[in-house]
Amino acid sequence: MHIPINILKYLFKIIFIATVILLFPEGFTLAQKLKYPIKNIDSLSLKQIAYQVDSFLLTELNQVVPQKMISDTALLHMLFANDYSLMNQSDAFIELYESQIKNYRSDPGLRFVTNYQENFKTGVITDEDISYVRRLYLGIEWDLLNSGLFANKSKVKAIEKQRDIALLEQKLQTKQTSYLYLYAYITYLFKREKALLLAHRKQVVDEQLRIAQQMYLLRIASWEQLLELQSKAAELEALINDNKVYFNTKLREGIPEIFMDETFRDAYLPVFDIDPEKMISLFNQSGIHEEAKALQLERYKAEHWRWNDFVVRPFFRYNIMQPTPSHFRNYASLGLAASAPIKFGSGSAKEIDARLQIVENEQDIKNFASANELLNHYYEFQFKKMQFTSFYFKKLLIEERLRKEIVMSDFGDEAYSPLRVMQILDEKLAVEIELVDLKKDMYLKLLKIFTYLDTDNPNDFITVFNPEEMGIKYNGYRYIYIWSEQFKKVTNEHIIAYLKNNGISEVLVSAQESDIAKLQDFVFKCNGQHIKVHLLIGHNSLLDKGKEALLELLEKYQQVVLQGIHLDIEPHTLTQYKTNQEASMGAYLDLLNAARQYCDEHQLELSVSIPVFYPEAYLPMIYGLCDKVFVMAYEHPDIAYVEGKLSEEIEISKDKTVIVLSPNDFTDRLMLENFINQIIIQLGINEIAIHDLRRLLENDARSINKVQ
Repeated sequence: MHIPINILKYLFKIIFIATVILLFPEGFTLAQKLKYPIKNIDSLSLKQIAYQVDSFLLTELNQVVPQKMISDTALLHMLFANDYSLMNQSDAFIELYESQIKNYRSDPGLRFVTNYQENFKTGVITDEDISYVRRLYLGIEWDLLNSGLFANKSKVKAIEKQRDIALLEQKLQTKQTSYLYLYAYITYLFKREKALLLAHRKQVVDEQLRIAQQMYLLRIASWEQLLELQSKAAELEALINDNKVYFNTKLREGIPEIFMDETFRDAYLPVFDIDPEKMISLFNQSGIHEEAKALQLERYKAEHWRWNDFVVRPFFRYNIMQPTPSHFRNYASLGLAASAPIKFGSGSAKEIDARLQIVENEQDIKNFASANELLNHYYEFQFKKMQFTSFYFKKLLIEERLRKEIVMSDFGDEAYSPLRVMQILDEKLAVEIELVDLKKDMYLKLLKIFTYLDTDNPNDFITVFNPEEMGIKYNGYRYIYIWSEQFKKVTNEHIIAYLKNNGISEVLVSAQESDIAKLQDFVFKCNGQHIKVHLLIGHNSLLDKGKEALLELLEKYQQVVLQGIHLDIEPHTLTQYKTNQEASMGAYLDLLNAARQYCDEHQLELSVSIPVFYPEAYLPMIYGLCDKVFVMAYEHPDIAYVEGKLSEEIEISKDKTVIVLSPNDFTDRLMLENFINQIIIQLGINEIAIHDLRRLLENDARSINKVQ
């Protein structure tokens, strides 16, 4: 019987399926159950990946708070001035020399001597005889030269010079011991900081790698990109292992406790430059090498005392003699022993001169070599500082790119790329790691230079510079006013981004009671960017309501962590001011007194805004109550006018005076910035306030439209 091939194939499939069902019933059922759900599960959703990246970046950017650069050198001085001379070898030598001096001074050259002699039978020649059978003498000898009285005085003089040299070297030894401790500590501190940054960067790269692996499966990322990230992750792992922080336990014994605290960061030590003229002056004024040379010369002269080879020894002896076996004699004797060398063509004088010349040459060569080494270390420091400056500008460029990406994200720009932000964040961390290494190298060079100079304070030859001042967009220390209406309608993120981009250091914010929560969030985020926030109060009605109303208002904002209170209250705008100026200013000063007391109790700063025309009699009282006085120089963008109007305020206190400008007085940003530069240069006032955020935004808009 012939069965067609297609029927056989069909029967074979039925038998195979039946066998699978019998052998794996559960697996078949599970496959049936998951058949449709598997198609609906999108395990590699691009939206899901984007959400993961955004969440990671949000966490990262919230914790990336830039460290504030420290310009105070008190900690630097404390670190270098600490006594690390626990193992100073010079101390041991000084103690040795003191004991030797004491020993020689107690030795006047007196010696107790004794001698006993026993004679035996006569010699070979029969007529030879002996004068005594035995003899004993006891006596005292006094060495005056050679190893005696005057020789010991010469030795004392030589050892005193050695001791004085050791005292000079003690300071150098202390520096050398300090160098060992400080080198170990500086290395430890910066390696610890680097370890934190490496671990942080590893987290970022690991997240990049995880996302890239998912994107590779979606065929969005290439295999080359994945390999590059894997290579970077492996390199970072190796760097982390190589950078493990170890330190000698003796560090805790010698280094002040404050520096060994885990919370102490490298940012607490300032970035600095070395003044070459001061450095060379300190090196040249050090008399240690010249003084050591003079002491060495005197030591050689004392050691090669001209009477060293001569002997003068007076003596006294008591003699007991036995001429015959049955007869004894005793007697005393007094005498003098002397000897002098007989030399033919002695070159001792030339030898001493040659030795003295060797000492002088050695010191001169040593001093010359030290000067060359010092300059070489300075040149190496300058190279490290140049590298630090270069990398810091790279960091500024990267931060600007990061800032733009964040703004694009806040505005929902389609060009925003989370993966690009992660790459920028990785670049930023890589540069920060380089900066830590370079700052460490700068401090190690400073330490080496410090050992060559006759000073205990590195501040004698360094100047602090703040890298944050490099690449500043705008001159001057800047404040800005933000009134409640503008604060309410603009998000905190947008305001802070604008403040950072415009170089604002302190902001005066007016916030309604309904916006206190927004204000708290704003202050928190400003603190993360090192922007100080003052509460701006501009209610003229408080002049009538009195200080109780002011204090009641301030209590509502007490939960907000502010830098200070700013009163923009204008008694001169009220009708009463024209009719009774004294009463209006009296009410104003009462408010200032109440605000001053409140600020003192809550550790806040107090500042006020005043016009340029307040009576001169009231200005000292206003300045006396306030930490800063903002003088509103509006409507006249003329430097001569501003200088004339502010002459009284500047005379009272230039440091407390802040000049307030309105962007509405200038057609564009260029004119505004040029005028600010004139104020800084001609009036010597560096603190400028912009009134206000809305007007500055409008000025920027005019500038943009003008260019277009």
